[in-house]
Amino acid sequence: MKPAFIQTSNTARFLDAVDALERRGADEACLMVVEGEPGQGKSATAKWWSVQNGCVYIRAKRKWSGGWFLRELLGELRVMPEHSFERMFGQAVKAIGLRMTEARASGATWGIVIDEIDHVSKDSKILETLRDLTDLTEVPMIMVGMGRVKQALTRFPQVARRVAKYCEFESLPLDDCRALVQGRCEVPVDEALVRLLHRVSAGFSCEILEGIATIERAGKRLGGRAVTVQDLDGQPIINERSTGRAIIVRTA
Repeated sequence: MKPAFIQTSNTARFLDAVDALERRGADEACLMVVEGEPGQGKSATAKWWSVQNGCVYIRAKRKWSGGWFLRELLGELRVMPEHSFERMFGQAVKAIGLRMTEARASGATWGIVIDEIDHVSKDSKILETLRDLTDLTEVPMIMVGMGRVKQALTRFPQVARRVAKYCEFESLPLDDCRALVQGRCEVPVDEALVRLLHRVSAGFSCEILEGIATIERAGKRLGGRAVTVQDLDGQPIINERSTGRAIIVRTA
């Protein structure tokens, strides 16, 4: 499968939200929350954006403490962490402030992405640390979760008030499925098979990519012609999301 990142309507929604975050009215409203069901491409999009802009990308851990988080953050900032929480926090503020100054001077975008934020969305100590960092540095911080973050933040109004933008990922329409197939699949695919893949995947990018891998395996035996529904008749194309059972292609 081709390693390219294919921009979809969810990518456009994400980029629009980032743009709105950068144009926010209140300096302290530095947070953005990205939510959606698993398999809709949130992590892939956040990682792609982070790489494109040289931003920090961190995945939250279930057992994160404030110190653990700061050590990971400082590692991404290429700063050797000191031993106390207070000193590490000061190091982070200084390093982030320097990055923000450089980004503003060059007109670049820079920020911090924290994926799997659900793990700590009910942890007041972690959330207060994130809030303190953004208050002191005005760094844009993008928190990526799976649909429970907005509700969880209602318990912490002092944090929720700093969310400038919520971005909801959705199941992909047919056009996005077609773009993924054309951009990632290494063999040509018949339009009817693209439509079938979109239907059985319910527009989840994870399942679409799973189906592309199946189609590629079949297509590499066909001598370069487009893979059709008939070529996969009787074969599994993806696994059904809720049951894990294989979805079998049937032409009749």
